[in-house]
Amino acid sequence: MRKILLALLGAATVLGTIATPASASASALETREFVGNGSSDFGLALIYARQDARRQADRAGFADCEEYFKLIISPYEATVFWRCTR
Repeated sequence: MRKILLALLGAATVLGTIATPASASASALETREFVGNGSSDFGLALIYARQDARRQADRAGFADCEEYFKLIISPYEATVFWRCTR
């Protein structure tokens, strides 16, 4: 009787471990978007816009970022859109 109970308990433990989805135990990623704006009299607006977006992401604690859109109005005005995850 004891062996049967131990076998059932072991089987229940194994099935419980297998049936638990991996996503339930993994932490969910947080995604956030940042908009960087830059202007420059010397044509460095895109660089300044990227620095602005990076500064915002760093302050919020996001390290993994990708630039998914950039709007260059002229060499003197630019905006970038970043999507970041942590």
